[in-house]
Parts: sequence; C-alpha cells; structure tokens
Amino acid sequence: MRRERTSNLFPLLLLLLLAAGSMWLERAVQAPERDNSGKTRHDPDFIANEFSVTKMSTTGKPEYRLSAASMLHFPDDESTEVVEPRAEQRHENAAPIVISADRGLVSRHGEEASFYGNVVVVREAGRGRNELRMQTEYLQILPELNLARTDKAVVITEGRSRLAGVGMELNNKTRQFKLLSRVRGSFDAGK
Repeated sequence: MRRERTSNLFPLLLLLLLAAGSMWLERAVQAPERDNSGKTRHDPDFIANEFSVTKMSTTGKPEYRLSAASMLHFPDDESTEVVEPRAEQRHENAAPIVISADRGLVSRHGEEASFYGNVVVVREAGRGRNELRMQTEYLQILPELNLARTDKAVVITEGRSRLAGVGMELNNKTRQFKLLSRVRGSFDAGK
C-alpha cells in the first residue's frame, strides 16, 4: 500500500517541479521592468542660451572662458553638450589659445572635452610669432594631462608654413605638437 501511495505521489511531485521550473524560466527571460521615473532617459534637465563661464586664476585673472550659443545638461550621465562652443585659454607668459567648433561635449567632472565639426584652434600672434592655426573635424582635450589630440586629418598653418597629417597630439604645457601619420608640409624660413 505504501508503494502505491509513493507511485501516486511521484507524478504529482514531477508536475510541481516542472511548474516551478517554468515559472523561474519565464522570469529569467523576461525583460526588466522599465523605469518610468525619467532618471535613465537622456533628456536635458536644464538648457542655457548665449551663455559664458569664466574660470579665474588664484591671482584673480581670467584663466579660461567657455561660451556657446546653447548648452544642454543631461542628468543621467552628468554630461554637458554645447552648440557653437568657443573656449579661450590664457596664460601669463604665453599667447592666448582659442578653440571653436560646431558642437562640443564635456564629461561629468570636466576631465574630458570633445569638440566636433569645423574645429579650429588658434594661438594668437605675439612676441614676434605669427598666428598659429590648426583645423580638424574632431579634437579631444584632457585638461588634467595638458593634452589635446585627434585621430582625424589635421592642417596646421603658421604664417606661410603649412603642415598636414592624420592624427595629432598637443602638449599644452610645453606647447609642442606631434603629427602621427601621413605628414607633409612646407616651411617658410622667412628673412
């Protein structure tokens, strides 16, 4: 009699095990529930038009200034997008540098800035030197490393001298740049 009871319970236990397994499988393959709070969407939480920000040095002189036609801040990744940005950097013993582009993207804490479309970097003329102009389609700036770089084509002109290549690194501290490939150019020795 005990054997009959055990053989009758076996199919019931097997069905319960299959039901539990199918419930687990259904939950495992279902997409996670959507977060409708808006925290994970890439929508701006504030927008500014025709804005300008200036960072002052410890001596009270302007160190750099960023202005743009518009700025959008995104709370999901704390990034900031700027349209028609213009960044000006000033050092006491060096000519000012101005960067302009169609648009830019600044990371969460400003540790990286990327400029896209018609990027122009200009070192103003001064101290017996001509204006230096660099043009490319993309430029990444890493302020903490004093580094600007691109993997795109770049053209650098100073007076009648011209260099072109693909890929470039600029050390902002030493003001030296390095073209990485397909370099060609002409140098005007002047007088």
